[in-house]
This record gives sequence, structure tokens and C-alpha cells, in this order.
Amino acid sequence: MTYFQSPAVRARGWVRAVTHLHLGALLCVLLSACHEAPKHSCEAGCEVPPVSLDHTFDRGTLSHGTTSRPGWGGLKTRLSGGRVYVLETSRDSAGGTTRRLVAYSPEARELWAREAQPREHFSDFTVHPSGELTLGVERIDAERGGYDLVRLSAEGQVLARQPLPEAATLPPGDLGADLPAQPFRMKSRYVHALADGWLRTEARGEGLVVAFLSRVDEPDEAPDRPSPYLVSGVMALGWSGTDYSEQWTRLVDGRHRVEPAAWAYDEFRWREAPLRTLLAVDGDGGVVVGRTWNTLRCLASSETFQDVTRLDCLTGEDVASPMDTEYQPFAFTAFSALGEREGTHPFVPASVAEFVVFDMAVKNGEVALAGTAVRQDARGVIHYYPPFPGADSRMAPYDGYVAVLGRRTGALRFERYVAGERADHLSALRWTSEGLLVAGATGWDRWGGGMSISRGAGPLLALVSEDGARVRVQRVPLDGGERHFHLLGVDVEGSHVVAVGLAEAPMTHSGDGDHRENMTFGGLTLKLR
Repeated sequence: MTYFQSPAVRARGWVRAVTHLHLGALLCVLLSACHEAPKHSCEAGCEVPPVSLDHTFDRGTLSHGTTSRPGWGGLKTRLSGGRVYVLETSRDSAGGTTRRLVAYSPEARELWAREAQPREHFSDFTVHPSGELTLGVERIDAERGGYDLVRLSAEGQVLARQPLPEAATLPPGDLGADLPAQPFRMKSRYVHALADGWLRTEARGEGLVVAFLSRVDEPDEAPDRPSPYLVSGVMALGWSGTDYSEQWTRLVDGRHRVEPAAWAYDEFRWREAPLRTLLAVDGDGGVVVGRTWNTLRCLASSETFQDVTRLDCLTGEDVASPMDTEYQPFAFTAFSALGEREGTHPFVPASVAEFVVFDMAVKNGEVALAGTAVRQDARGVIHYYPPFPGADSRMAPYDGYVAVLGRRTGALRFERYVAGERADHLSALRWTSEGLLVAGATGWDRWGGGMSISRGAGPLLALVSEDGARVRVQRVPLDGGERHFHLLGVDVEGSHVVAVGLAEAPMTHSGDGDHRENMTFGGLTLKLR
């Protein structure tokens, strides 16, 4: 992997170094503990405040690296103890896909890697305070019970592997009138290179919370005709040091269906979004599960939990059809640390023609969302981008979108559009002490009359302040042209930001004519210090 820094960036680094030396000398004069010490010992005796993320965004050094295709692209990253953990994916020229979980040093040296075995799908991972990790795995060939949890040491050694426990604490009232006593088959429908997977993991101390979407485990299902119905749940687990045990399980949505349109493109995982669940854990141990809100999910929730009315499900503007991919209203359901249901809150921004949420975070009783939206004016008119030279079509004005809502009320505290020169979207979100850190793509063009993209994306990295009043954007000198360069995961430790994604990724029609070799991609890594 090769990294690049502009001469201007290097020059700013020298200025910062000299400035820091001057500030350190001044701090020695002001602090009595350092007053008599020689200048070179000030670092040992003075307490210098850490560099803020704000400062890093304003004056930090941004570098990026790419790997050629076919290769490993990044889906998610987490930083812990100076290490960078990345869930990576690959697609070869024959269409075959696989995944691996990798640990890198701060210098991007590979420390260890664990690759999925044949017929395994790595769906998600999380890092615990101890530095140990939990990896979610689906055994694709399993007819039921195919969701596994793998506990790993910081060195990548397997400490335990077990199937996700059968839900023994599920309240009977969660089942409604149309689900079996054990409704979760623990089997998914779609597995591909960019699929998030239907098993989501989030650390809660050394314990774990998982959210999952699953086929309904129908007792009388014919082997050659699997049930089209789905059900989603959330489970809290405790870690004994050797295995996980269930603490509580709740149903999120009852029996429903999701059928995203087959023609919808999936370059930025639009088609993935209706199916997957999003998961976040608050500081008080409370749990939030988010997902696209369609009529059948809404009706299931209304009939079983009375979260919303049936009329709202059938006529409300904050509900989509089970096939919709462009307009995807969102809903989140919150649970207390003990698993008590706190309510479901649908959400869609005002005056939008299209809307998709790609990531979610929770902090201090609030829920943050990141995604994309196409706005329209009071008359319902969309103000399209002008076509780029050589094009004869108007281009859809997607803008990156962030919002913060109350966990228990769903009330909107603020929303902010993160807009570039052309289309934008935000794929990944981390809630820091200084605001919302987001990553995604910018500068692409999508034809206003369909889903085809005609100009590739470049990466987008931004920091939105806690009140939404200020947005800092880091520009990356990568223009997609006929391929995409975009980010799918981001994290921060201290003032060190890492974002991962795909380089030279395919656009809408790259694989036309059975050119599978054009559907491959490489990896993209951004670092900001």
C-alpha cells in the first residue's frame, strides 16, 4: 500500500512542530512544576493536553493509500490500543467472494489476519475494553442455527466459538399470534461481497449485544420452498471468560417481508439498506436497533406492540413499501439495559424525495443517523444538478445527511446536510466527544430518471459539531472518473482517524456484457493525524 502527502501538507506539519515547541516552552514558564527544569525535560514534567479532533481536522496531516484490484476492500474499521482492525472483502474476476478480519499496526503493517473458510460469511465484528474481539459468522450451508460468535484475543487467537444461543428468555407476548415459540431460524437470504450480513455485534463491556434478521423457522416448511417471511430480534449476552450466555432476548419486529427491487443498483449498498439492521449500545447499557421502516414491519410492530397505529402504517409518509430502495423511512426501537421495550420511533426528514440511512450511533440518550437524501422544495420540485460536459441528462442532487434524535421520544434535535459540489452520501458514523465523525462518498453523478451512475465517486470525510452548527470536511485528491473511490468504515482513537473503503470500484454498468473482471475492486485507506 502506498501513501501520499502533498508538499503543502508536509509544510503545515513543520509549522505545527515548531508551534508545539513554542507552546511547550511557554507552558514550562507558566507551570511551577517546570519553572526550574531545563527545556528538554519539560515533556516529562508537564501535563500537555491531548490534541483535539477539531484541531486534527483543521490542521492535521491527511494521507491516503490504495491497493490495486482485485484485492481487499475495507467494510468496517475499529481502533483499539494503537491497532487498526478492519473487516475486509474481496471479489475475484470470476465473481467469487470472501472476507477476512485483519489487525494492522499504526504503520499499516499486517499483524495477523483471519480469513473466512469456504461457505462462511463474516458479517460483523466488535472490540471489547479488554482488547479482545467478537466476530459474527454465518455458516451459509446450515439450514438453521447458522449464526456463530467467535471470541478472539488481541493477537487473533480463537478463545471460543459457539452458535448464537437459542432464545430461552423471549417473552411469549413478543410472539403475537402468528409466530412459533422459537421463531428465529438464524439463516439469511443474501450473501455477497458487500453484504453487511444479518448478524450485527456490539460490545457492552466484556459482554455483547447482537441484533439479527432471520428467516422465520416455520415448523411445517417444505425443504424446497423456504419461507419468504422474516423476523428480527435483539439479544444481550454475558461473557464468562470461556463462553457467552443469554441474558435477555426481545423481538424487534414480528413476521414481515422485505423485497428490494431486483433492478436496484448496489454500488453504495442502497439495496442492502432495506434488509439489514443497525445496532448501537448507549453508555447506560441501553440498546437501540434501527432499520428501514416498511409497511409490513410497521404492521407487525403495531399488531404485537402497539408502537404505532395501523392507520399510520397504511397511510403515513414515514413508511415505505417492502420493495422501495430510493425512499427508505427509518425507525429505531430502544430497549433498556434489562431488555424492557422503550418504544419505536419512525423518522424521515421533511421535504425529501429520497432518503436512506446507512449508519447509526447512540450517546447519552440520543440517536444519531447518517445517510443521504434528495431534497425538494415546497412545491415538490427537485432542483437537479446540471449535467457534466458531454452528458445530456439532469443529475440527482444527493446530499450527505446527519440527524440527532431523542432515544426515548424520537424528537429531532438537529439535522445537517453535508453537501459537496455534486452528489454525496455518508456510509459510516462514529459519535465522538467533539461531534459526529462521518465518512462516505462525494462528487458522483446519478441520472435523474433512474438509478444509473455516470461519474465515479471520491472519498468524503467530515466532522459535524455536537450542535450541528459547524461542518469540517477533509478533501481527498481522488476523482473517480469511470470508477468509484469511496469509504465504508471510519473510527477514531484520540486524534487518530482511520477510514476504509473501496478503490477503483465498479460503477452501475461496469459488468455489462458479462465482464466480471470489471466488477472487482481494490482497497482504500485514509489516515488523518
